[in-house]
Amino acid sequence: MHKIVIYFDGGGGGIRAGASINGLEEAHKDFAGITPGEGSLVDYLANVVSTFANEFEGDIWRAVLAVATLPADAESYQGIANLVFRNSKVKELWICSDSVSSCAATIAADGVVITAGTGITALAVGKSGTILHSLSGDGHLIGDVASAYWIGRMGLNSAVRSSDGRDQTPGAAQLLEVACQHFKADPYHLPHIVHQSTRAVHAIAQFAQLVNNLASTGNAKALEIIDMAGDEITLIANTAKRVCEGGKDFQVALLGGVLAEDTMIYKNAVSKIQSGGMQLHKSNNTPLDGAKILANNDDAGVYAPLIKVYKAAK
Repeated sequence: MHKIVIYFDGGGGGIRAGASINGLEEAHKDFAGITPGEGSLVDYLANVVSTFANEFEGDIWRAVLAVATLPADAESYQGIANLVFRNSKVKELWICSDSVSSCAATIAADGVVITAGTGITALAVGKSGTILHSLSGDGHLIGDVASAYWIGRMGLNSAVRSSDGRDQTPGAAQLLEVACQHFKADPYHLPHIVHQSTRAVHAIAQFAQLVNNLASTGNAKALEIIDMAGDEITLIANTAKRVCEGGKDFQVALLGGVLAEDTMIYKNAVSKIQSGGMQLHKSNNTPLDGAKILANNDDAGVYAPLIKVYKAAK
């Protein structure tokens, strides 16, 4: 009898799905990302899980949904489960933050995993392997400092302030020029074009790459933004170590597109983290690998407090 599990990881930039049969990886599929405030989160997430589940014959032993944007109440979580069970052959559904899948993929104890994509999350693990602290991941409305959205927003804020003369710092005018080219707008209409963009949060987050590119050429304003982002990444790491009472071997894993090794923010953050005496943990695993590990485990283990588990009626 085949044991089929499916697993998902993602956020604003996209959701990546994977499946394994008897522990062997079989398939992958990409879905559009989650846009906060646009459409029903419950319906969208349930549809993603059901659509992928229905590509396989037979029952799905477990589905693990690890995403950046989660429901705000128990009724919505249950709503996702009800729709998945009604529209597919999934027998068990786990729902959790993508910080859990990121941690499962990388650090087992005495460290913190910081994942920065469209948004940012972090999960710290104590020496005994017990999860002690979740950090950041507050969403784009009130947090997400050092995420792609935040970097892009800071770059665009400098651009529009340069347009009307409020920001005369070196590099701001070049940010305005690049922003107008990217969004195909003149300076006056730039804010209007950004606000009316399809999936505006994602559109703003994409601008982070251009801020990074300008920083790599020495643009002073872009470098200032990257430096602030590096400070936040370092603050998260230092806070995690303090709260977890980490030892001299406390490790920091940096994941996500914003923290890819070729980015300026990665280099900035690594320099600050290492100068603070913490160890950099490198792994070839991805957050999707962590979701796969969770899907194939017998139980949630130390992650149980952070995972909602639902089972289909027999």
